[in-house]
Amino acid sequence: MTEAPDAPGFVTQRGSFRAAHVADQNIERQAFILDQMAGRPAVRTLKSWALDQLKPKAGETAVDVGSGTGEDVVAFAAAGAHAIGVEPSPGLRAEAVRRTAGADVEYVEGQAESLPFNDESVDVLRCERVLQHVDDPAAVVKEMTRVLRPGGRIALIDTDWATAIVHPADPGVLQRMVDHFIHESANPYSGRRLRGLLAGAGLMITGETAATMIEPQEGARQGLVGMLHLTSLQAGVITEAEAEEFARTLAEAADRGAFHMSLTMYAVSAVKPRAA
Repeated sequence: MTEAPDAPGFVTQRGSFRAAHVADQNIERQAFILDQMAGRPAVRTLKSWALDQLKPKAGETAVDVGSGTGEDVVAFAAAGAHAIGVEPSPGLRAEAVRRTAGADVEYVEGQAESLPFNDESVDVLRCERVLQHVDDPAAVVKEMTRVLRPGGRIALIDTDWATAIVHPADPGVLQRMVDHFIHESANPYSGRRLRGLLAGAGLMITGETAATMIEPQEGARQGLVGMLHLTSLQAGVITEAEAEEFARTLAEAADRGAFHMSLTMYAVSAVKPRAA
């Protein structure tokens, strides 16, 4: 019988990968996943790049949309900005308040599709790995553009799930799992769309970069890989025997240092033009 990974995996309601279902997850599990991802070198690289592009200044209003446990809101505050995290999950907001106690930060309830800010009231805005979960990313980016002041800066970071590589695995079984995951995802190709979304909202692109996340060997038994085969099994996309063989093959590969899982994430920055 295939069991859940040793550490909490990213197994969403009905095997889905959409904002409404992700929000229903156990808070401890969500925080675990956010912590795991935040520690990956590729994610750290993109976070640092985005902060450098945004250059928040003292007195400016800086907003993190989908602020999770608050790490990036604190980074805004450290630069002297009025730092605000927008997070729809009450549990994650409470966890962020707990973790960042003493920091000069604020957390508010809100959805990316309907931000709780007036028109042209935000100087700096970042959004990391949120657009992949939403059904209408163009509407979300337009909403972000609405709240930006002329001259305001924005940075988006997101994943393109078509770049995922898992080795070793049966190609046919893996393809069925990936196809199911992409089908159940709201916006699986988010990474490649960032530049076009920003340009389409009338913003001027100022920078773009990418970084590839490589899972450590223990990732063969937990996290993203655990999500992939368990949700596929739950959905009936693969058999229990195929799920067990997939997990066994990767675990054995990890034991000899031969497991590989990688995923590329992209970041694009832009500025809202000032009126002529």
